[in-house]
Amino acid sequence: MAILAAGAFCLPALFPCRVTAQKEEAVGTGRPGWPARALPAQALPAPSRPAVSNLPSLETMLEAVSPIAGKRSDPIAIDLAECYRLAAIRWDQLKIDYQTVRAQQAVVAQTQSAFAPQFSWENMQSFQNTTGVIPTVGGVAVGASQGYFSFNSINSTWLLFDSLRQQNRVAAARATAAAQTYSMQWDYQNLYLNVAQAFYQELNYEGSVIILEDQIAALRGLVNELQYRWKVGRSRPADVFQGQANLAASVASRENYVGLRNQYKAVLNYYLGIGTEKIDLKESQAFPGSQSLEEYLVHVGTRPDILAQVQLLRSQKATLAVAIGEFGPRTALTGTYFLSHQPVSPVVWNTNIVTTMPLFTGGLYVGYVRQQRALVHSAELQVENLKRTADQNLRIAFALFNAAVGQVLQYREQVEVSALYYAAQRQDFERGVAQLLDVLVALNTYQQARLALHQNEMNARYQLVNLFVQAGLASGNPDRTGLPLHDMLQTSSPSGPGTSPVMPFSSP
Repeated sequence: MAILAAGAFCLPALFPCRVTAQKEEAVGTGRPGWPARALPAQALPAPSRPAVSNLPSLETMLEAVSPIAGKRSDPIAIDLAECYRLAAIRWDQLKIDYQTVRAQQAVVAQTQSAFAPQFSWENMQSFQNTTGVIPTVGGVAVGASQGYFSFNSINSTWLLFDSLRQQNRVAAARATAAAQTYSMQWDYQNLYLNVAQAFYQELNYEGSVIILEDQIAALRGLVNELQYRWKVGRSRPADVFQGQANLAASVASRENYVGLRNQYKAVLNYYLGIGTEKIDLKESQAFPGSQSLEEYLVHVGTRPDILAQVQLLRSQKATLAVAIGEFGPRTALTGTYFLSHQPVSPVVWNTNIVTTMPLFTGGLYVGYVRQQRALVHSAELQVENLKRTADQNLRIAFALFNAAVGQVLQYREQVEVSALYYAAQRQDFERGVAQLLDVLVALNTYQQARLALHQNEMNARYQLVNLFVQAGLASGNPDRTGLPLHDMLQTSSPSGPGTSPVMPFSSP
């Protein structure tokens, strides 16, 4: 009975049968002073003892340890990789990231355009209140000393040297574009983690409902056996009440798991957008081979979010170089080609080489340099802080994954031992040295171990995904996401010694 008492806390349910058969009461009526019934009472059916020959064999139970293993070959059910692909197509944040990258790439093109000569058309109509002043354009006389003149011209400007300010502006824009690209990559991995969490939670509760259905059937057989033994005087009423309490707890837990399963189906539908009625999941991912912590730590420095922060640091350093370049000279080639004059002028074109250099600006550029140096130092601190945080999160994820795998191994052993315990009790009953009650208790113990194994296995699989994401090794951009990212996302493998662990997507 101690085993059944434990089952009341870890299993589910509300058993619709009452302890003793009573007369049905009409809806809305009840005992004086008692609240009205919402539903009529249900009479207890005549107890029937389960036949041992109808109980599952040891081989059958071991084949059905996992409640979701049979769906692996289902062609209609979708696995985690397909869920991720559907979510990536639908996820608005990735589309926002993509447009942000395109906008920043346009900024790069804008800054590069300063190196090319600039041409413009100009039309001038000039009126003067006096005569005797010769109009000039770029220091060149272009008209006569009259009160009116006009001209049409093509003007050009070509930057020759500006103390490397424009080159550094281009470098800063490119680094910012690279940072946006890495940020988009990191959002892909975070989406993968979020989808995986909802995916394994749904499978967790879906399998739990199946296991609890099996356990409820075993507990009902146990309760019927206890009622029979009570009637013939071989069991106490307390044993019946305890069995029914465990059964009620199991049914309540099942209903709770049904609600949680539907909740995570709704979460998955938020990511996938295919309707909760079409969400039918299967697990096709295999556990990886054994890896040490160092094999993950060596790649944590190439996590997309860290690389994005490094690119922002490079952008800040380039911006600092731009600020320092403000103290240097700037040289440009300017020219004008006159298409027409009024009045007529002999000047057809002119070319000027213009050099400027600031001498005194009241400390404006000095303050600008100080500001950029502070921002560079802040960016350096952010990179170091992010590296330490990533290292800590990876170590935690590795510890959680190892602990989850250890639990799975222990629960597998418990399931095997519980199955052997059940098989031994069944054989003893067939030889007449054990009672049917012992067989049913052993079957209930097996179902409890099976439930714990399934729930911990789903947690271990999620912790595996979390470990790969924290190491920056999860899939970055799945195929057919609807975004042309092949030229944007980094496709090279992370740098570092050895071969990085590979995220498994399907079982061999």
